[in-house]
Amino acid sequence: MFMDAKDILGWCFTVASLVFGVFGFLYSTYATAMLQAAAAAPITRYLRKFCWVLAFILVVLTALAAFTSYDAAVGLSTWLIVGCFVILTVFSVGLAFKME
Repeated sequence: MFMDAKDILGWCFTVASLVFGVFGFLYSTYATAMLQAAAAAPITRYLRKFCWVLAFILVVLTALAAFTSYDAAVGLSTWLIVGCFVILTVFSVGLAFKME
């Protein structure tokens, strides 16, 4: 009935990698739009809000991966991946909040 810890971590890493990719694309689109226009284009407001939502999803996925790793008593290699996951999430949240 319940998912195995390995499956949960696999899904967290897979979904997070997709979200990181989408976040990076949207952030670069936002930065390009802000640099090219004298005034902020209306789409930048929606890009900023969407990046905030993606950053929140990354926080949730990171917390789930960390909790699952702790609960399953995984090895060092998995903790290294989760650590990289945490670092990328912190930077993504930082970028999302710096968007003006």
